[in-house]
This record gives sequence, C-alpha cells and structure tokens, in this order.
Amino acid sequence: MPTVNLQTAFQQSPKDAVAYFRSKGFVVSDNWWEVWQRSHATAFTVAKAMRTDVLEDIRQGLDQALTQGKTAKQFTDELAPLLQKKGWWGKQVWADNQGNAREVQLGSYHRLRNMYRINLQTAYMSGRYRRQLASAKTRPYWMYVAILDGQTRPTHRKLNGKVFRYDDPIWQVIYPPNGWGCRCRVRALSAKQIERMGIQVENGQPYIQDIQAEAGIDKTTGEAIQVEHKQINLPDGTTMRPDVGWAYNPGEAAFGTDMAIAQKIGRVQDVELRSQTIQALNNSPERESVFKDWVKKRLERIDAFQSAQKAKDLDKLRAFGPNPNDKTVLGFLPDDVYAYLSERNIKPARAIVISERTLAHANSVKHKDTDVHLDLEQYNQLVNWINQSNAQVLFEPERGDLVYIVRQGRESIKIVVGFNKKGSDGLDAFVNAYRSKTEDIDKAIAGNIFEIVR
Repeated sequence: MPTVNLQTAFQQSPKDAVAYFRSKGFVVSDNWWEVWQRSHATAFTVAKAMRTDVLEDIRQGLDQALTQGKTAKQFTDELAPLLQKKGWWGKQVWADNQGNAREVQLGSYHRLRNMYRINLQTAYMSGRYRRQLASAKTRPYWMYVAILDGQTRPTHRKLNGKVFRYDDPIWQVIYPPNGWGCRCRVRALSAKQIERMGIQVENGQPYIQDIQAEAGIDKTTGEAIQVEHKQINLPDGTTMRPDVGWAYNPGEAAFGTDMAIAQKIGRVQDVELRSQTIQALNNSPERESVFKDWVKKRLERIDAFQSAQKAKDLDKLRAFGPNPNDKTVLGFLPDDVYAYLSERNIKPARAIVISERTLAHANSVKHKDTDVHLDLEQYNQLVNWINQSNAQVLFEPERGDLVYIVRQGRESIKIVVGFNKKGSDGLDAFVNAYRSKTEDIDKAIAGNIFEIVR
C-alpha cells in the first residue's frame, strides 16, 4: 500500500479537518461493513474494538496527530503501549456477537499506521470539500486530479483531468479518497480558467451505475457479504470503481449536502415550488430524528465538560471541550423571512446551523443557575420551532439577529439566530436559546427594540 505523506499538510491545525474528525461519535462494530459508508462520516469506528475506552484512546491519539501534525511513527509509538496495557493487541481468540469464536488480529503497528493514514487523509479531504463548496460561487468547476506515478491505480488515472460542476452528483461517488491509500484530490476552477484552458465540463450523472459488490466473507457461515455499491462508466468504455465502502463523499455526507441544497433553493424561480421544497425539507422526520440524536449526545458531552470544570479535571476538559466546528443543520430559511432580511441588505445563506459551542452557550452554567436554560425535550423542539409557522419571528436591528418567540403563557422560549457572523463559516447560525418572561418580550416590542417579521 502506498504511503500517504501528510506531515507537510498538517504542520498547522486545519480546522476543517479537525472539525470533521471531532464531529464523529462512537460506533462499536464487529465488522467494518456493519457501519456502512455515510455513517463513517459521523461515527468513529474501529472493527473489533468493542470497549469504549479502547476507542477513546485511538480517537484521542488520532485527534492529537491531526491537530499537532504528528507523524505516523509518533502516533504509533505513543498509542501502542496504551493498547498493549489494556490487552487490545496482537492475535487473540475473539467471540463475535453470536458467540462464535475465532482467532483475530487486534492492535498492531501495521494496523495503527493504516488508521493514521486513512483517518487523517479522509479528514483532510472533508475539510477541502467544505472550503471548496463555500467558494463554489466563484469556482464552480471541479477537476479530478490523480498523482500520476507508478503507484496510482489505473482507474483513478482515467479520471485525471475530468471536470464536473461542484453540484454534479458524481462528486457524491468519486470525491477523494476513493480507497485505501488513495492520494487523489480535487482542484476548484473558475469559468475564466475553464475557458482559458479549453476544458470540457462533463455531466457525470449518466456515468453513475448502482451495483452490488462483495464486502467480505462471513467467517462463521462462509457467506459472501453483498452490499450496495457504485461504479463510474466513462464514455470511452472504461470503468472506475471506488474500493468497496468508499463510493461516497465524506465531506458531503458529514455536512455539505445541506449547504448545497441551500444554494440551490435560491435558484428555484417558481415561488410555490420553492416554498413547497423548503417546507418539505424542514418538516422531514428524518432531519428531526438526526437533530434529536445530535442534541442528546452533545448535551451529554457539555454536562461532562461542566462537571470537569467544577472538578478542575484537565484531562476531561481537553476531552470534552465544546467544539465550534461540530455542527448540524436546524433547517432552511423560508421565503417570507428571507425576503424581509434581503430588504435590509442582509443576504442569508438559508441553511441555519447550530454548533456544539453555541449549544454549550445556551446550556451554560449561568443559564442553569438562573433557571432559564432549556431541558432536553425543549431543545428537541428547536427544529419545529425554527421551521414551522407557530413561532413569532422578530428582528433586532441593533444586532442584526432574528429572534424566534415561542409563547407559552407567562413564559416564552427565546431563540436567537445570527447571519454570517464570525466563526459561522458564512452560514446562518443559531446563537442562543433560553426562557424569558413574556411581558419582558412584549415591552421590548412596544419599545421598538424588535421589529415584527411574522
């Protein structure tokens, strides 16, 4: 397997790559195909690492390698003694979920080097995807670039120089890495560069074919494990097929789809169709379910961080510190609110995001001490309150923020959303949420502190 040299790329901490890696939760699996493709973008998993303390050691080691620019040797030399001490090392007799025993390889220097290479490469490419997506307005054409040497896969070489628009569905399949040791990358180009270089922009949609592929053999039954896969059929008759388990875009799977949708919403000319699309996206039960799961896990981390603050436990403070780049999408801004803001020269991105850090701000010790913080069930309702029309929407001119008010008798829920603020990566961002006296809100409206949007 070719060695990927990431030392130069990670001399400084690339926040997008760090964000991708730290946004992963824990998923314990016996076989890698049990955590299939897109779930790898949001869950850190190591096959046959069934103990969370082992996963935590591996995850923290990779996190430090990423943020501190450590080499593969430094990573393995530091982590190997910890795993050996816990017994997760070498060949051992292993019982799977059904109680079937066999000899398996747990930790080894070779395996740790593989973990280092692929996790850091995937995180780095996820960060590149998000940065390129953010600049898609000026550089909307993306070129696949392969390293043309003796180690390059012939099928990856076939894609070298091919250009597709950033929103072409082919990037959901072939955005690198496309397999173990893949060193390919993507270059973003402007319309002028495309014209000057005489490059043909292709439509990748017809090239994509859904197939079944063998992921491995179930050692207990001898049965071949078949999974859904994709391949690219090029016009010259050649075929490019990512390694099994790699036919997805880790950056898009982790976050980018929502941003791409938000950009496309603004280009839909039919008002009724656009409104229906936004409503369908915001009312999606799948989105609500994903958000609730995200909130529950992040609140647990925030509580652990606050407990560590009280105990002055430095190790746990480092492990559970709220991450500003760990984000999920609350919803998409509807047309009436978008139009109101546009009239005031505010150009929203339309996708409203919430980060672990802003959630920690809303769920702060100060808010808890003054008993204005929300409980888990109320946080779970944020998606509905933001996206459905039963909330009153106000605008605060002094700050340039939207304020959603959910009236519940003498007390109301106050949700603050800001636009393109520092640290929000150009997205519309949740700022805060807490309980407030309804009479205080009405006094602020009467005193012209707020304008009524809806």
